[in-house]
Amino acid sequence: MGAARSTPPVLYVFNAWSIAKPHAIEQLTTEFSGYIIDIAVISETHLKVKHTDASVNIDGYVLFRRDRHGRRSGGVAIYLRRSFQASEWPIPGLDAGFELLWVKAVRGHEVTFVGALYHPPKPIYKAVDLLGHIEATVVRIGDEFPGAHIILAGDLNSLPDNEVIIRTGMSSIVTQPTRGGKTLDRIYVNDIQYSNIKVIQSAVKSDHKAIVAYSGEIKTSIAKLVGSAPT
Repeated sequence: MGAARSTPPVLYVFNAWSIAKPHAIEQLTTEFSGYIIDIAVISETHLKVKHTDASVNIDGYVLFRRDRHGRRSGGVAIYLRRSFQASEWPIPGLDAGFELLWVKAVRGHEVTFVGALYHPPKPIYKAVDLLGHIEATVVRIGDEFPGAHIILAGDLNSLPDNEVIIRTGMSSIVTQPTRGGKTLDRIYVNDIQYSNIKVIQSAVKSDHKAIVAYSGEIKTSIAKLVGSAPT
């Protein structure tokens, strides 16, 4: 038998519609602290070269970012608690224009790959090419790092949920709408078992809601912010 799996990292996923706007970082900092976030996947960061890492850092976390170049808006970022040993995982294919960032995070004996994805409503690539790239990446991770956890999250817009599931073998765990009546922001996992998936209203101004995924007993700070008991 393999080693017992530890409690999954508390995950936060959100289309922030810019983390460069006034007070966004302060508001995210408060939410990360309140929800005791381990990993945060942020889409539509709207960061450009003029925005230094220092201007969007959050104390206690390491920032990884992939900005959109040559066009407005877009971009993705991952914030990882400093208890992880983390590094960007270089993969081929990003020249196709995908707004996709992968980070390898190690804590103890466990390895987790986190993918942050923003698939815009009007991409400059074909959706089938992105799906093929995601499939190849998940296969490569499985081949090179057997037993690793994989999380893919972000704003996928119209990318077919069933196609991602079929191609990767991962589970889609968000079932509530995150923008209007649509589930645009999603989380896919290969083997992580989250017992609680909360869709919440973030303090950061956005027309998307945020997602908090965690396991175990509900934390006091989460209950206080969400204002409800676990379901």
